[in-house]
Amino acid sequence: MLRAWQHLSLLVLLVLAATAWGQDGTGPKELQPWLVGLTAVVVFLFIVFILLLANRLWKLRMRRLERSGCIHRAAEKGSGDESDGEGQRRATQL
Repeated sequence: MLRAWQHLSLLVLLVLAATAWGQDGTGPKELQPWLVGLTAVVVFLFIVFILLLANRLWKLRMRRLERSGCIHRAAEKGSGDESDGEGQRRATQL
């Protein structure tokens, strides 16, 4: 008796075989240059979207860990550092 995932894999195999058989007589097709450019832009924007999403999730995870007490940023900075960064602002202002 076949399991559910085996039914799915059999269906995918049959679909792929049917599409390969149906494309016997067709040759390779070249895309128009504007379509290649559009595809490149869409892929680039998708990658940027994924990276921004991962960054946002990473920051949310770090905030949750800080709230739970797992990470103490004050201990990581050291006791001599100013926490608000005013010393750095005074040093860089002209």
